[in-house]
Amino acid sequence: MTRNEAGCKNEPHAGTPNMRYFISHPETAAEEALAGILSLTNVPVRRVDQHSAVVYGENSKRKTKIVIGGGSGHEPLFLGLVGPGLADGAVAGQVFAAPTPDAILAVVQEVGAPEGVLLVYGNYSGDVLNFGVAADDAAKIGVKTAEIRVHDDIASASASEMEDRRGISGDIFVIKVISAAADLGMPFREVLRVGEKINFQTRSLGVASQAATSIDTCRPMFELPDGEMEIGMGLHGEMGVQRSSYEPAKSIVPRMMEMLLADFEQSKLPLSRAAIMINGLGSTTVLELLVISGFVRNFLDRHSIPVVHQVVGEFATSLDMAGFSISISQLDEELEPLLFAKCQSFCYTKR
Repeated sequence: MTRNEAGCKNEPHAGTPNMRYFISHPETAAEEALAGILSLTNVPVRRVDQHSAVVYGENSKRKTKIVIGGGSGHEPLFLGLVGPGLADGAVAGQVFAAPTPDAILAVVQEVGAPEGVLLVYGNYSGDVLNFGVAADDAAKIGVKTAEIRVHDDIASASASEMEDRRGISGDIFVIKVISAAADLGMPFREVLRVGEKINFQTRSLGVASQAATSIDTCRPMFELPDGEMEIGMGLHGEMGVQRSSYEPAKSIVPRMMEMLLADFEQSKLPLSRAAIMINGLGSTTVLELLVISGFVRNFLDRHSIPVVHQVVGEFATSLDMAGFSISISQLDEELEPLLFAKCQSFCYTKR
């Protein structure tokens, strides 16, 4: 079996899309993306040994350091969310694969936390396993850690089983708030408490009109007939939990918002003060994201829900998936100033 110029396996497959990734080879994509992150000198991050990992060493007021991570293919998350007011370190695995325990441990050691390290990552089985192993290894060398498994995807489990949900674009708001809490010099247990709070108060839902294309085979990662769309996909090319006929933003956005609001209600957390993120999944145009953003705001205005923060862009992608997600965080007097605190990174900046 040979590979074409895009690194995709040359094997006959009816319906293979005529598209190419601008990479040298699937196995080197993560390494080459890391080189790109390191070339962005506005935030002086540096690599950790030979790992696909970066650290930022100037969040000097922190007693607790924040280390994040997950698979590649979600750029600008995770390596792009390191910098002032954000994570102290990040580690990436291969495309849609968890980082190794050794790489995670190397970043934990590199950030040098006075009181401990909070590990923040999406709730996927490979990440849970490998971050857990790294936490155990850190304990053996005297480094205190705790874990926040982001679980914002309402489609992946019921409100009563929230801890079984996946993490998707809500990662960004969760990491932002946790990092700001650490910047206040809060004790380790307090930063962890704030992290658990913002995790509980964040909900997301995504839809797709086209599956992500495998970086290895150039095949769609699930079959989606013309005229249909997936509701509730994960970030690793997984199918959604529901399939329906295609709907434009004017009708699908209100339906998604009703589902999100209902989930807040089921959790006994009525939405009353919202931070909103409209996130493109890889191939959705800026034009579409702006249209979606307008319908989200219109819905919340009609329901008399104040929006104190709204952003739109690509923050947590799934290779070239054509789709978007809506994330909502319920803010309060404690969380709002943390979300609004200044930060800077390739992925997310608040001035």
